[in-house]
Amino acid sequence: MKVLFTSLFIISLISADTTEGELPIGFTPEEWENRHLIEEMGFRTDPPPGPVRNIAEFEPMQGVLIRYPFGVSTSVIREMAEDVIVYCLVSSSQQNSAYNSMNNADVNMDNVEFILGSTDSYWTRDYGPWWVVDGNGDIGVVDFTYNRPRPNDNQAPYKVSQHLDVPYYSADFVSAGGNYMTDGFGISASTQITYTENNQCGTNDDSSVPLPPCAYIDNIMEDYYGIETYHVVADPNDEYIDHIDCWGKYLSPTRMMIREVPASHSQYQEIEEVVDYFESTLTSTGEEWEVFRIYTPSDQPYTNSLILNNKVFVPISSSSWDDDAIEAYQLAMPNHEIIGFTGSWVSTDALHCRAKGIPDLTYTSYSDGDVNMDNSIDVLDVVLLVNFVLGVTDPTGTELQIGDFNDDGILNILDIISLVNQIIG
Repeated sequence: MKVLFTSLFIISLISADTTEGELPIGFTPEEWENRHLIEEMGFRTDPPPGPVRNIAEFEPMQGVLIRYPFGVSTSVIREMAEDVIVYCLVSSSQQNSAYNSMNNADVNMDNVEFILGSTDSYWTRDYGPWWVVDGNGDIGVVDFTYNRPRPNDNQAPYKVSQHLDVPYYSADFVSAGGNYMTDGFGISASTQITYTENNQCGTNDDSSVPLPPCAYIDNIMEDYYGIETYHVVADPNDEYIDHIDCWGKYLSPTRMMIREVPASHSQYQEIEEVVDYFESTLTSTGEEWEVFRIYTPSDQPYTNSLILNNKVFVPISSSSWDDDAIEAYQLAMPNHEIIGFTGSWVSTDALHCRAKGIPDLTYTSYSDGDVNMDNSIDVLDVVLLVNFVLGVTDPTGTELQIGDFNDDGILNILDIISLVNQIIG
């Protein structure tokens, strides 16, 4: 796939700042000359069996994906490892260094797993796996083509799927994880580059709110991720990176947060236009979104936060507005612990960019007894469970979990009796 960029975008990307010894979040001059490699990195598999549901950031997570050398401080990693598994991508030659760095920082090493493999940069959000629940109730990875010519990074989702032994699919469209958010119920949002970086869309529109639909991408999103409503809007920040996590994010299936700036700010009108647009859209249940604002007068990256179960990791920078940012999250997410962390953050690259949640692979949102996972417990579930017991059909792991009423690890007549009793009351 060929990638379309404006000349300003090119200049900004190539000149983007980075930490010494690390690739920039944008293109290096050499990468820009080799951007044709992006097309060569992609390939397509069949989509997952439907119906497919894309997992949201705020859903239950068993872990978080980072890489070594780290893009976040060991204090952040130590806090993460208190509750979840830290999955660390690392080359075999650097595994000992990664271990020692975390161990010396008092990270709970019982909650650290290494995934061996080289990476090109530490933006695991941008190249890391996107997660779905397929029609069999199985959690798996649906990959995309990373919008940087970095083959090692692009292979990370497959490495994660192999390590966790989960299904892997590839949709073969150009994207980046920092430019994507989903509500977990068929609604997602991105900025214009999700269309402009895929030449099948045939557009360079970088100003519309929203952009006219691109059937090529929209169909991929529906087939591979179960996305029925895709909000694609011009980046109100007008930054080189054009990632949605630089200005907004979904906090729940009904709540979202968008940055706020003073009226004197150069992007005030663009940001308010996007706010007006999202306030006019509906949630998956047909209600208006509850839009929370967070004040970023000097382009602070407060929306570039990481939700990890009941904790929210917020990038702060010793600004006089940090306390207000923490309070904004507490108001929007009252049942969460809001924790601020300093780091080498900039307005276009902060904490969310450098870590990616790994969903709880044992979690199912279906009720016990809903064996066919149609959100209704009835005679059809009994028929399917009988077929499992008789050996006519083999259950998936999720179907076994839902149908095993007495938690003995097998499906038998006792489970059928329990299901029938549940239905008849």
